[in-house]
Amino acid sequence: MDAEQARSELQQARQSYDASVQPRLPRWAPPVCAVLVGAAIALAGLGPESGWLKLLTVAAGVLCALAAAWLILRIRTRQGINGVRGPARDKWRTVGICCVAIVVSALASSPNTRWIYIGLGVGLGIYTWVSLQKQARRDG
Repeated sequence: MDAEQARSELQQARQSYDASVQPRLPRWAPPVCAVLVGAAIALAGLGPESGWLKLLTVAAGVLCALAAAWLILRIRTRQGINGVRGPARDKWRTVGICCVAIVVSALASSPNTRWIYIGLGVGLGIYTWVSLQKQARRDG
């Protein structure tokens, strides 16, 4: 095996690894996930006075976040990437911990802080769209 062939095979292995960690996304996935993530944060932090309504809005936010996660996992499965391993697992673990922190703080939110959560939802939705759009544009 000469040096050029070794470089070529190493590059192919890196591309395969990168595709398994961050698969190429269809163009419609980033905006859909962005809306779901933004809605999750905004809904979770609405903080109505009634305890039942607060639980309902937090549950609706959790459902939106789970829908976004399901969508990404479904895209990975359709591309033949089963399970979450390596750096992808670390990213999902970090996102999960952040979600738990958001749910706990949303349960303690009040009507006075709803604008903070709405702003966070818009900001995080834009961030999600931009970061996922990089995966949709990436040349495979």
